[in-house]
Amino acid sequence: MTLTISLTGDVQVKLEKRAKEIQWSVEQMATHLLNEALSVTAKPSKDELTPEKVVARILSLPPKPQNVRASVGSLSDALRESKPDYTFDLDEWTKEWAAVEAEMKAIEQADRLADGLE
Repeated sequence: MTLTISLTGDVQVKLEKRAKEIQWSVEQMATHLLNEALSVTAKPSKDELTPEKVVARILSLPPKPQNVRASVGSLSDALRESKPDYTFDLDEWTKEWAAVEAEMKAIEQADRLADGLE
């Protein structure tokens, strides 16, 4: 799932600083912190937010106008007129895949540390 959130400047600075301290990307740190925040072992009270309530609240928000893109014409016309991109850079893809694997490894390591397995 991809999620876009807007942070205040001070929260962004704190998140970046914390991620840098352990050599993670900001995305890795945000994912880890959200996972930790939502991993509640005790049963939440009725007033406490649950993941379902958070998702329902997100879904009820109106879209931001700057995130909505519209074009004139039909989808079928746009697809017929679009030109496929046949370029594929194996070296670039290999680098990107290595970064994905490194991120997954870091997340797994953080999970093991959080679970007290290491």
